[in-house]
Amino acid sequence: MKEYQSKFLLQMHNFHKIKFWSLVPELNPSEHMLVFALCRCEAGKCGELSDDFDIKLSAMKGVKVSDLAKAVRMTMPGVSRVLAGLEEKGIIERRIDRSDRRNTLVFLTEDGYKKIRGYKERIDKYFETVFERFGEDRIAEVIDLISELAEIAQEELQKELIGNESIQYGRAVSEDKIKELHQQGNEK
Repeated sequence: MKEYQSKFLLQMHNFHKIKFWSLVPELNPSEHMLVFALCRCEAGKCGELSDDFDIKLSAMKGVKVSDLAKAVRMTMPGVSRVLAGLEEKGIIERRIDRSDRRNTLVFLTEDGYKKIRGYKERIDKYFETVFERFGEDRIAEVIDLISELAEIAQEELQKELIGNESIQYGRAVSEDKIKELHQQGNEK
């Protein structure tokens, strides 16, 4: 590996190690992820990476535990453990779905709602300061460059995986198969 490649990977690793969630010390990383997923689901943006959720406590309909698990790509038992911690902290409550008693719905409590709004304000202020210091133009350039790099990396990974599959099974792989795998990679 060339030196610039190692430096790049090291910086990506260093950025990944920044503990943004420590801005909200009341929640561990899994709780943080799950409670914000709950808010996105309530705002009709379940599974999206949007932080643009404006929900009203009185309008909450509840979110199925299974939908939360899908949104955060966790197992049901894992989500249940995290929800138990959030429930113990008074941030959420679980209720049986009246229309289908097999389902459990998750709601923010009034106290949880206030806390989450405060957490979001703290996080938004932090990132606003970071990005302001770095500069909007530079951020836009980094976004474009990393998007392009991610696309190339995904394409090369798919080619490598298909090449290994061809070698392993002694068969040629069609261009259509490459495109299909690339599309699957984009959906994830």
